[in-house]
Amino acid sequence: MKFYSAIFLLFVSFCAHAQVKYTITYLDSSSSNIQVTIKPASSQKAPLSFVMPRSIPGTYGITLYDQFIRKLTAVTSDGERVPMVKDAGDAPRWYMNDTGKTITYIAYEIDLNRMERKMAPSDASIIRSGFAGLLNYSILGWIDGTQLQPAECQVKTFDTWPVFSSHTPATQPGKGSIQFVADNYYTLADGQLFLGPRFRVKAFAAVVPLYIVSYAQTEEEYLDDYGWQGTYSMAILNDYFGEVPFKNYTIFLRSAIPAEPGNAPPFGMEHLQSSTFFGDVSAIRKTAMSEEQKIRTLPTFLHHMGHSFIPLRSYGDAYRPFVQEIAPVINNIWFNEGFMWFLPFDTLKLPAMRTRFENNVYRTSPVIKKMGLQQLSQTASTQYSVDFRLGQGIYSRGALMALEMDTHLKEKSSGKKSMKDVLRYLYQWSKKNKRPFTLEEFPTLISQACGIDLGKIYDKWQLSIE
Repeated sequence: MKFYSAIFLLFVSFCAHAQVKYTITYLDSSSSNIQVTIKPASSQKAPLSFVMPRSIPGTYGITLYDQFIRKLTAVTSDGERVPMVKDAGDAPRWYMNDTGKTITYIAYEIDLNRMERKMAPSDASIIRSGFAGLLNYSILGWIDGTQLQPAECQVKTFDTWPVFSSHTPATQPGKGSIQFVADNYYTLADGQLFLGPRFRVKAFAAVVPLYIVSYAQTEEEYLDDYGWQGTYSMAILNDYFGEVPFKNYTIFLRSAIPAEPGNAPPFGMEHLQSSTFFGDVSAIRKTAMSEEQKIRTLPTFLHHMGHSFIPLRSYGDAYRPFVQEIAPVINNIWFNEGFMWFLPFDTLKLPAMRTRFENNVYRTSPVIKKMGLQQLSQTASTQYSVDFRLGQGIYSRGALMALEMDTHLKEKSSGKKSMKDVLRYLYQWSKKNKRPFTLEEFPTLISQACGIDLGKIYDKWQLSIE
């Protein structure tokens, strides 16, 4: 028995140490640079390459995070720091090709001031007095070949600064330093971090614990209505899909004065167990909202939380629910976004939503109307928010497709079946099969969900808008 216990302890010890170790450090308030080190589970012989992501699930664009890397070095087993060399074709890769070297870890800095000035607000991490708001994928790359290995992350900052991570949410965040683990690099990159004394945390009892984490640069926000909206959204999704796929959920709110004068649209970004909402300080909620205001502004929170189901856990085509080196061309953004805008309309029954869908489809540019559904999706793959007519057009066509399917299902089943059954079926299919569906499979799957053929409606919406 003692022998088996010893073997077990050795196995646990091995697992505890066989991790890629990430360290994020911010200890210089006069600087906008974040320091990062990545230590593989064991020292690696050169050649070795480091990669930064250029594709983030949900952005439908190209994110050039590699342009903010500074002082990237490989540290050898004898302590020598060797600069890594950027790819000659400007791919988001750096190389250490000296085969005589053994690499212990790599180190680099990220210039957040430059990132904020170059990137859209919803893509950038930021630093302010008493605060740092970090999107993990904007500062963390990977050593090629290690991205599927277990990851450990330590965050180091000033002793008095609280640190909140979406991976280990808490109402009383640890100060100065926190440490947590993730299944792999992709899960780690999916998270967010708030550092400093200027943010607030409030917990709410929901289907699972809900955290509202807020940074508002000019004054504190009133958080209870966000808590109500998050709690209500979770209850709707739990009813719609029969479960929630996360153990807790965090809504991050980041309202900051833009570093450069100009537009800072209030975009949101979805993650596996959190969502982040960005904006300037003009829309800070200072007091309680009316019931009508809470419902009217609920769809965006419900939509982004709904992404935890579709497409982050049920998806198809070239979309993947994790960061990638190269942005893919996606044929079914209408599913990812449109079906998840249909859900808030289906559950909240707000007429203004349908009006918006119809205006975006039928009153848009003739150039966009002439595009078939896949062409529009492909074009929006890298320009979704750059020219938001494309984004609005593709999600609205998807929503109207789902709405027409819903009407058809209810008519054919005397009200017993609806798109709720279809979306739940797709989610459960993905959960069972653990793979993306193909676009060739999709029409069959949605028809199988209720035993009612939806192929003609699907085919109709593939065409251009007359």
